[in-house]
Amino acid sequence: MSTSLLYHTWGIRGCTYVHARYERGNTIFRVRQNNSSLRSSCCGSREVIKRGVIERTFRAVPVGSRSIFIQIAVHRVECLKCGCVRQVKIPFASPRRSYTKSFERYALELSRHMTIQDVARHLGVSWDTVKDIQARYLRWRFDKPKLSKLKRIAIDEIYLGSRSGYLTIVMDLDSGAVVEVAEGKHAQALTPFWKRLRCSRAKVEYGTGLYQGGQGKPPGCCFGSRPFSLIVASR
Repeated sequence: MSTSLLYHTWGIRGCTYVHARYERGNTIFRVRQNNSSLRSSCCGSREVIKRGVIERTFRAVPVGSRSIFIQIAVHRVECLKCGCVRQVKIPFASPRRSYTKSFERYALELSRHMTIQDVARHLGVSWDTVKDIQARYLRWRFDKPKLSKLKRIAIDEIYLGSRSGYLTIVMDLDSGAVVEVAEGKHAQALTPFWKRLRCSRAKVEYGTGLYQGGQGKPPGCCFGSRPFSLIVASR
């Protein structure tokens, strides 16, 4: 077993292979974090003093039906620059997660072809773990869409009941992504969206029947020679 195999197969970076053991059908690799990767989690400085370790175990991509785990002693360090005392960042895992980044990518790939329950059963984790992986990916992918790439959008409103009222939805017709959700159904509800659209330097052209009934042209928007279309979804 070599450190190179750990890197190319399971994406274990910044660590050195120590040994492996086999327990109850599981393979557990022991690794040691390299001193060169010990940095402050706050400012990234390498001027740190070790203040103890914490044993942690991470689930990695399985090999067939055999589960793979990575064990590592995570250093707690004090930064000489900012004075922060925290655990160092682990190169192969996200903060506050019990699985590796490669395991996360593998679960997302399986989710394209299987149900959440099937993925959880295959990987040996809970339904909530797979759901959390999917939710984090969707937040990263769609939380702040780039408005500069918009070509065609649809604007519609939905009614959530007497307590919640109306929501105005703006959707990218090409990708299907929701780019804005605003409370209310009046024209002013989308004022922040039009301002962000102007900052993205997107060129806008409006249909003659889009903003009628006294609403006027949305504030902070301009006309251009390379427009995208605004389409109002009919109910």
